[in-house]
Amino acid sequence: MQDQHFMQQWNAGHDRFSEDFDHLARKLLKAIGSGLRGGRHSDPGDKDNQVGRQECPLARRARLTGIGIIAGVLAGSTLAMVAPLVTALDCPQQANEICVRAALA
Repeated sequence: MQDQHFMQQWNAGHDRFSEDFDHLARKLLKAIGSGLRGGRHSDPGDKDNQVGRQECPLARRARLTGIGIIAGVLAGSTLAMVAPLVTALDCPQQANEICVRAALA
């Protein structure tokens, strides 16, 4: 009897948790997406419905430039980490050990 009561409570709590988690995930993804697009697009069914400010062209350009700089730094650092290892794998078999040491140094 106690097991049945426990399982019923757990199922009810799990349903509520899943519903709250879905609401939070949708809200978070919507905020991230609208932040990348530059505006705040509100959902008519959203409880926290607020009217957002319009972004001026200079602020939009600055935001997009910042995103571009961050993307460039990430791409460059990834390339800087991967290129020596790929080069080391492309070496002939005899020189492979020397290439790996040079790439990792």
